[in-house]
Amino acid sequence: MEEINLGDITLSRYFMLYLEDYDTAVMADFHLGYEDVMAQKGVFLPKLQYPYILGLLSKIFEKYAPKRVIIDGDLKHEFSRNMPQEWDEIESIIDFFVDRAELIVIRGNHDNFLKGILRRRGIEMYNAYSLGNYLFAHGHKDIEIPNDKVLIMAHEHPSITLRDEVYATVKLPCFLYSPQIIVLPAVSLYAAGTDVSRNEFISPILKRAKPNFKIFGIDEKEGIVPLNVPNTKII
Repeated sequence: MEEINLGDITLSRYFMLYLEDYDTAVMADFHLGYEDVMAQKGVFLPKLQYPYILGLLSKIFEKYAPKRVIIDGDLKHEFSRNMPQEWDEIESIIDFFVDRAELIVIRGNHDNFLKGILRRRGIEMYNAYSLGNYLFAHGHKDIEIPNDKVLIMAHEHPSITLRDEVYATVKLPCFLYSPQIIVLPAVSLYAAGTDVSRNEFISPILKRAKPNFKIFGIDEKEGIVPLNVPNTKII
């Protein structure tokens, strides 16, 4: 399936959550510049992530044409200074957005020094952002969720490992959905993420809140699919 509709929320195979009432696309964990960072460590990867992400964004705007985009943290990868690849790719992605929609950027734990890049385009960065009955935060820091808000967060890079009858495995990125908390999949090609079947989460929000989640996996061929596995509960 291309998408799954959950009331006014749409989960897309393009690693995006769409809020129909607000004409807003929400994505997270791009980790732009990852290949450059790994090259500094002696691990050389083909620079596939930027064209891959640009392709996703082109499909999103062709299909949904959102008026607003919220990046829910970790647009960049390197913790410290801005690497040359990061600077070029982030500026290019930001220009893609601002030519088409209002851009809201939430600060993630990897987004040190991102403010300098955003300032050049007159874009503010938020620790948290509220839109109607939705609250957006990256998820690496604990926050209280108001009773009248649904938190849309990232950081966890959720995935699920599935096994068939001969024990072959595949790991799929996924959305986690509950009435009060929704966790976004990572856009990054290189974000292996947390296997939610193990109930071992890294976000302090999820460790404390203990929600029951419905799981929606993203498969390259099948698109987005509800998974026939028991609801995952943090224990």
